[in-house]
Amino acid sequence: MLSGGFLSKVLDLIYKISGELNLPPLVVSEAKSIAERAIHEEIAYGFRPEDVAAVSLYVACRRNKVPLLMREVIVAAKSDRRRALSLYKRVLSSLGVTVALSRPEEHLQYIAAKLKVDSDVVEYAMRILSEANKTGFSLGKNPRVLAAAVLYTASVLANKPVPVKNLASTSKVTSVAIRLLAKRLYKLLGFKSA
Repeated sequence: MLSGGFLSKVLDLIYKISGELNLPPLVVSEAKSIAERAIHEEIAYGFRPEDVAAVSLYVACRRNKVPLLMREVIVAAKSDRRRALSLYKRVLSSLGVTVALSRPEEHLQYIAAKLKVDSDVVEYAMRILSEANKTGFSLGKNPRVLAAAVLYTASVLANKPVPVKNLASTSKVTSVAIRLLAKRLYKLLGFKSA
């Protein structure tokens, strides 16, 4: 049986991490609920408070369409990746929690906001992404890479280029992946590669 002290440590960590990651209150309250259920139903038995806090926050982010990577939450929580993934699988199966796959549109908005990209470039990027979705181009692509590549392509075509290096560091993907996908996007749109 897990103690009340364990729960209070987990809740303190949830508040601390959510402050560091600037998460909305709705995500925090859902993370608290998930953590309480995981502890009450002894799913979290054998895991550290950092693991429980990280997984609870990640699941809450996914359920509320906050485009955060698990590794970002794990680093902020100072948790172990393997242990967190193990607990994540247990939480999903034992609590019956469902999470939707992340969509490139969510990541595009997140990346654009972080880099303070002009709204006209973001609108253009959304139109390009819509075209990519219609043609089936986006199927099987990493949503973060696709969002960064679309944003890069739109910024170049709008003559307001966002450096690939900035896109890569903000979206936590490689600049090579962004450039390769952007090159394919140019062909899809009927332009020569930049």
